[in-house]
Amino acid sequence: MVVVSDAAPADPVIAAGMAFAVMGRRNLLFSEARQEIFELNDTAAYIWCRLEEGDSPAVVAGRLVDLDIPAEAAEGYMRDMLSDWRRLGLIVCTGAYPAASMAIEPDDRRQFLHLAGLSIELRHASEVLAELAAPAFAHLQAEAPPSGGPPIALSLSTEAEGDLFRLWSCGQEIGTYDADEIVPALKAQLTEDVLAYADYSVAIHAATLARHGRMLLLCGEPGAGKTTLTMALAQCGFAFAGDDIALLMSTGQVGGVPFAASVKSGAWPLISGIRPDLEQLRIFRRCDNQHVRYLPPAAPPVTAPLRLGWVVLLRRQSDGPAVLTPVDRIEAMRALLAEATAPGQRLSALAFGLLAEAMAGAGCFSLTYAGLDDAIVELQRACG
Repeated sequence: MVVVSDAAPADPVIAAGMAFAVMGRRNLLFSEARQEIFELNDTAAYIWCRLEEGDSPAVVAGRLVDLDIPAEAAEGYMRDMLSDWRRLGLIVCTGAYPAASMAIEPDDRRQFLHLAGLSIELRHASEVLAELAAPAFAHLQAEAPPSGGPPIALSLSTEAEGDLFRLWSCGQEIGTYDADEIVPALKAQLTEDVLAYADYSVAIHAATLARHGRMLLLCGEPGAGKTTLTMALAQCGFAFAGDDIALLMSTGQVGGVPFAASVKSGAWPLISGIRPDLEQLRIFRRCDNQHVRYLPPAAPPVTAPLRLGWVVLLRRQSDGPAVLTPVDRIEAMRALLAEATAPGQRLSALAFGLLAEAMAGAGCFSLTYAGLDDAIVELQRACG
């Protein structure tokens, strides 16, 4: 009998969004979550297909032995494949929460966060993990478990496994990551949780800043400079509310999701001139292979929803002065909706009406710019 060692995950199942295909005798595996294609050798492809059929690791290892693979080699194949696939998030473990993860961690390894109306507990199973992950979320932290406010709705836990770290959310294993990946994985899971459980009508892909009691939304394609401009404005009379997601509430007001700004490597020289503390922050690697630093706001972020004041569509250029041009509100709304999502992945007529009403009182502009200083002047002028 072949026994798969305890190092292999219990009850592995295929992660959502995986697809296996054979092209010209080559075995391909696609991960929707990672947006990557992996090529498998014939043994790995066989293991994958048997797992898809519902076989346990022990059964699959036994089948490999039946195919004249030595028992020790069969166990090694299973252990290595399952370890790699877990690390990449291609399989997840549906077994019960491990006893170690259920233990209450010391207070310096627990964080209670308030985020988009949710109360969330983060538990870090070691000092190493706490030192890695806690700084990126410290600005969202409450003093202790909330009293009188909403109950803890979500619980995320990280635990060490050799040189890797496992992430759990509400008892479900999300994946296994190395030290450079764990904070991006935590932020990605928290973003999914906000979109799944927060009370909102529309989620908009935009940076969010507050000024004079109203919200400014900065929208643009990757490379338009949203994060860089947001951090610069936060030093020039605007208040930071988020650099990635804005939520339209049922009241018609807009709130940000104030994660630490995700600063990509190309923007480090510029932002270091604004926030010298950026250079002291650890470098992480996102699933898209972008290297980022997570820069918390210099002042407490704005968490309360406010009336929408301005929508600005960013267009970066190589040189020339900054030019702020009025934009038709319908064009601006179409730009917002192009990268928006809604609960259930479907925009309701009610939510559309709320967005239309919110935008009716907003100034809508296109900002074409090259330098930060010119852009800031134009936005200060437009936003009063």
